[in-house]
Amino acid sequence: MTYILNPNIALRGWRLVPCAYYIRGAGHANGLNQEEFELLRQCNGEIDISPCPALDSLIERGMCFPAENGEKLTEWQKYKFCDNRYFPGANWAITGKCNFNCRHCFNAADNSPLMSEFSWDECQDFINQLDGCGVQNIALTGGEPMLHPRFMDICREINRRGMTVEELTTNGSLITPEMLDEFARFECKPVFKLSFDGIGHHDWFRMKKGAEQEVLEKVKLLKDKGFRVRFQTNVHKGNIDTILPTAKLADTMGVDAIRVIRTTEAPRWEEKGGDLCLSIKEYYDFALDFIRAFLAEDLNISVDIWQVFQISPRSRTYHHRPVEGGVHTYRDSLPVCRGNRGLIAVTPEGEAVPCNQMSGWYKKHGVHIGNVHKTPLRELLNDGEYLQSVCYTVGELREENPKCQSCPHWKLCLGGCRALGILLGGGYKKHDPAKCIYFDEYFDKFAALFDESWRCTDDLA
Repeated sequence: MTYILNPNIALRGWRLVPCAYYIRGAGHANGLNQEEFELLRQCNGEIDISPCPALDSLIERGMCFPAENGEKLTEWQKYKFCDNRYFPGANWAITGKCNFNCRHCFNAADNSPLMSEFSWDECQDFINQLDGCGVQNIALTGGEPMLHPRFMDICREINRRGMTVEELTTNGSLITPEMLDEFARFECKPVFKLSFDGIGHHDWFRMKKGAEQEVLEKVKLLKDKGFRVRFQTNVHKGNIDTILPTAKLADTMGVDAIRVIRTTEAPRWEEKGGDLCLSIKEYYDFALDFIRAFLAEDLNISVDIWQVFQISPRSRTYHHRPVEGGVHTYRDSLPVCRGNRGLIAVTPEGEAVPCNQMSGWYKKHGVHIGNVHKTPLRELLNDGEYLQSVCYTVGELREENPKCQSCPHWKLCLGGCRALGILLGGGYKKHDPAKCIYFDEYFDKFAALFDESWRCTDDLA
């Protein structure tokens, strides 16, 4: 009898991970044992397979089923071995151009008309390379990604290869009903991460009159069309009082989550923001006050305060964001940032960076660890400075930082955020001093905000 893969499953293999599969829409691939993998490779609608317990298990798990006459695998489903290290995602800044002039932008090039972006030929080549390296989920950003003249063509090409446009980071101004209808037609429902920096404050921060009203109109459009929406909200001394009202408004509009981000000392913010930047302790104090007030409200929206705290009211769970490891899951071989390790970040100039929040700092300091216009992506994902950076382990970082070697919080902290390690600690291989403050002075204060009806999801003991 012949069998065929579930249409939402694709078989993949990489160096060090030879037997794996993707589920369409999932963020990561899953491993298989050799017997399961070989059976699924035969599930192509053409090969007769004898019954066996392993096949019964795969059928029960929904991995495959008896094939109808003429059923064939799609190109996306067919087994592909990628001769590079495993990376499931990419954060791709397709253009540096923007129709806003935001005061904080970490790309920081003042909207020059010569600002870099991928040409259409470069886009097609890079999409081919992403596909060839086994990348499945792609987040598009910029600049303003929708300002790219071939924005929808990029999305179409990604979809045509079976990959997924997972997220769109946008100011929202160029979203149209026709665009959303086309996304729905090819069954792609990316999360729209909309910039919104506080009621009554957004226009000033984005230096664009009418931006606030426009983004709220686009939220309604997106929700009416059935798309998920997440606010990206910067916080600084000038808009602290707007953050809770903004979260309440977002909740009433059906926004799924709000991510509150400390407006950091990126080169442009230092120039345009004056003395409005919150210190680390001021940021933590704001977060304490905000969460205390948030818990007093009956809200459903999830909140992620960048590098501080995460709350999910629907499941009544919370997570200390500085807890990147766990008492029972720690090992020296863990990458210092699992986000960096699994998500290729590429700037509009083609520079590979550990994450796009570092791009302005790398550019200002002339740091280059790889460029996809000069070196094939497969090579960058096999060897060289880029791979060495994102594969840098917590054990190596601890050896580099004497303070970490005697820290009682080490297995939880893992050295902290790499972007803040660069900004506040002096380099990618330096510990993040903001996390020292958190664990020494704030961890217990945040935990004390929650009663027994809430569950902490961290591996603390």
